[in-house]
Amino acid sequence: MLMAAGFMFIICGALVHILDPYLLIFKWKLIFQEGSEIFNLWRTPPVDLYIKIYLFNVTNAEDFMAGRAEKMQIEEVGPYVYRELMSHDNITFNDNGTLSTRPHHPLIFQKGLSGNLREDDVFMMPNIALLSIAHVAAKQPYFIRWPINLLIRQTKVQPLERQTAREFMYGYPTTLTTLGYTFLPNWISFDKVGLIDRMYDFDDDFETFFTGETTASVSGLYDTYLGSPDLAQWNGSHCSNIRNASDGTKFKSFIEPDDQLLFFRKSMCRAQILIQNGTDYEVDGLKATKFVFEENALDNGEYDPRNKCYCRKGNCLPRGLIDVTSCYYGFPIALSYPHFLDADPKVLAHVNGSRPDPKAHRSHFMINPVSGLPLELSVKFQINMVLDDLRSMAHCERFSNLVVPALWFEITMPGLPPTLLSRFIFYLKILPFGDQVVKHSLLAFGGILLLVAITKVSLTLSSAYSSAYRISNELRESLW
Repeated sequence: MLMAAGFMFIICGALVHILDPYLLIFKWKLIFQEGSEIFNLWRTPPVDLYIKIYLFNVTNAEDFMAGRAEKMQIEEVGPYVYRELMSHDNITFNDNGTLSTRPHHPLIFQKGLSGNLREDDVFMMPNIALLSIAHVAAKQPYFIRWPINLLIRQTKVQPLERQTAREFMYGYPTTLTTLGYTFLPNWISFDKVGLIDRMYDFDDDFETFFTGETTASVSGLYDTYLGSPDLAQWNGSHCSNIRNASDGTKFKSFIEPDDQLLFFRKSMCRAQILIQNGTDYEVDGLKATKFVFEENALDNGEYDPRNKCYCRKGNCLPRGLIDVTSCYYGFPIALSYPHFLDADPKVLAHVNGSRPDPKAHRSHFMINPVSGLPLELSVKFQINMVLDDLRSMAHCERFSNLVVPALWFEITMPGLPPTLLSRFIFYLKILPFGDQVVKHSLLAFGGILLLVAITKVSLTLSSAYSSAYRISNELRESLW
């Protein structure tokens, strides 16, 4: 009886070890379905997500525009901190293991986190509307340039002007944008030009994500953006693909040691490859793998010929600048890392005051490798204006063939809130420990029962053998 029970416990322990009920349950919990816990967390992440914005104040604006200074002198001002209330709205579950949704990213200014900075602070900064219209109009025939130049001269608008921080980030109505839309139809359909305002314009966006129904590890990853797994602005899947990318809410689960990840945000205009940079990390008690952008991620083909597909219309910008004009409504915008970190040195030659610092300006992601949950993240990019020959545009001649830094931003999640952290410590530390205790207890208890049973059988057999030997001796003696 004991031996049978022992075998039973050992078999149960082996089955528990092979089937791994904790892993089965955890995979089931990763699947998105209406009302499920992980789906609700993804739909409206209860995390503290911020965007920190650093502006560039031009301290020698008058001297530069008058030709008395060779280069612009910039001074970083910030951060202006906004909380991002990210959510996935208007969700529809599809029959193919995906769901459709519309993204929502409202920003709320955080006075307490912005120090002494206020949105009505005034600085000397690029006139985005003027420089954008001048860049587009410079390529147009004279009869289109003429009325625009006339308005520029009459209004005395300048490429560098005093603006409040909010005006620069969110824009303000000007006659230039009205004129630009009139003479350059189908270019812009809004009456103000602000970089953050355009960067966070999600009004017409729609996306599909995997629910994990087919493969649990990819739940919460992109299937399509605007109806396609490829971004329309790039040719070739190496540059255009966003399928299996994360929007930062959840990454791939059950990450293997050699896995690379994808990260996509509309403001980046592309998916970025993330590579592992160490696995022996712990964030607030949870195991973490550190991911960073791949080396030469903003290469335009200088190092990796495949990256030539990031050259817009065959025009390759210097290394460290990615042309994102198509994602910013035709404005001459290029992304770089803050202060032109890792960029071609000739880009730094356009301005004074740019100080790239790898410690301050690199991005990183701390991701739990089992759940794919981001435990901490910091994503940093700079928005620049890359201008062509503007000699035919009034007041803009000094800005011909310049790269003008506008601002840089950091999207950051400093950590999980206490309630969410305690929940995942339970899922990722306590439950697996209990699972291991049950497995080893079953095997140990079964082994003990089996050992006791074997011992009892051995003792019984030994006693029977002794009795038989004694009886045999007695019979032998009686016969003699």
